[in-house]
Amino acid sequence: MFAQRQMNELAERRRLLVMEADLHRSLIVLERESLRARIADLQAARERVSSNSPWLIAGGAVAGLLAMRHWRKLAGWIPAALTALRWVQSMKSK
Repeated sequence: MFAQRQMNELAERRRLLVMEADLHRSLIVLERESLRARIADLQAARERVSSNSPWLIAGGAVAGLLAMRHWRKLAGWIPAALTALRWVQSMKSK
């Protein structure tokens, strides 16, 4: 009787572990597809930027370096930049 109950508990644990593994596999597949979509968007943006102007890429690199060097000062400008971006987007929609 005791041995049978232990076997049933072990079988139930095994079944739950298999279900959990299947769930994790499904999540990994979903994340992979999500990443593929994001990478495709990035590739398209990269092609547009690189075909437009190499100066844009160089300017982005310089801006990144300056941002790394003076990030505390730049952090104070983030709210103003976001407000300006929203304003420009609202003007475009009109």
